[in-house]
Amino acid sequence: MKIRALLLTALAVVLACAICGRPALAQDLAGDAQMTAISIGHIPDASADGLPDTTSPTLFQGIVGMGPNPPAKGDWPCFGGNTDCSSVAKNGLVIGEPEQVWSKSCSACGQIYYTFQSTTGTGTANIAISVTQGTPATAIFKFTGTESVSANVIEIISVGPVTFTGGVAGPATINVSTTLGSTVIKGSAKIVLH
Repeated sequence: MKIRALLLTALAVVLACAICGRPALAQDLAGDAQMTAISIGHIPDASADGLPDTTSPTLFQGIVGMGPNPPAKGDWPCFGGNTDCSSVAKNGLVIGEPEQVWSKSCSACGQIYYTFQSTTGTGTANIAISVTQGTPATAIFKFTGTESVSANVIEIISVGPVTFTGGVAGPATINVSTTLGSTVIKGSAKIVLH
């Protein structure tokens, strides 16, 4: 009888703690990271000359990389010909120098960037960026956001500052994806943490 009462009391305490205790918070793997999205070029209407046909994808993946943070907010990415980037030749793109080797304890140390091109695709795109390590893949950085996409443009997405949560020495993969309606494009780049 005493053992049963003791077990029931212990169970009641555990349940009370579970019900009244503070819920576990999801780990924020993006930290203070923010997204910048810039339309960096308008391409001619590809359908005017018959390309692409109606069965072609509406989005195309471009470059993916990680570089240092800009010296001042807004220094890059910067697209030549825009008023805030007038010293860069028209159609030039300024980004942080791509680096492949990063500290495993990176804290607000750089920004991830990638480009994509839209032909006929328009609307709100869902942006997802992650850095993973190991097998099975463990996320050490994650970010999601949205961007309004127009037809016949080239976009650059940059997210930073990047902080690796739980990174270990060894290879890592930057994964990016853009989803617009039913179209999903993906890109990746390899980095090494030391």
